[in-house]
Amino acid sequence: MTGAIRIPITDMPPSANAMRSHFYDGEKVRSTKSKPYAAWKKATAWEIASARHGKVDGPYRLYIAVQRDWRTKRARDLDNLIKPVSDALVAAGVVADDSLAEEVRAKWADNLGGPAVVAFICAAEEELAA
Repeated sequence: MTGAIRIPITDMPPSANAMRSHFYDGEKVRSTKSKPYAAWKKATAWEIASARHGKVDGPYRLYIAVQRDWRTKRARDLDNLIKPVSDALVAAGVVADDSLAEEVRAKWADNLGGPAVVAFICAAEEELAA
C-alpha cells in the first residue's frame, strides 16, 4: 500500500463500555457481544467493505477523527471509541488483526462533513501526511 487510506464511517460506534452484555448462568457470570454493538459492527463492516477502500497488509498506523457532539450533546470518552472502530476494520478486511496496530491516535473533530468517524490507515513504515 502506498499512502493512507481514508475511511469515513457513517454512524457513531457504541462505547467500548457497551460492547458486551453480561448475564448470570448458574454459578458463573458470562459475557457476550451486545446486540447493539453486533448490529453496528456488522453494518459498519459492510459499509467499509462495499466502498472498497483498500487494505493494509501487516503492521499499520491508525488515526481516528471523531465528530464532536455528533447528534447529541452527551459527553463521550474518546478512548472508548477506538476498539469498536478497530473491530469494524478487521471485520471489513481492511486489516488482518487489530493486534498489528503499531500506533493508534484519536482526536475530536469539529467538522467532518457528515460522517461520525473518519479513520486513516497506513502501513507502519509509512508516515501519515498532515
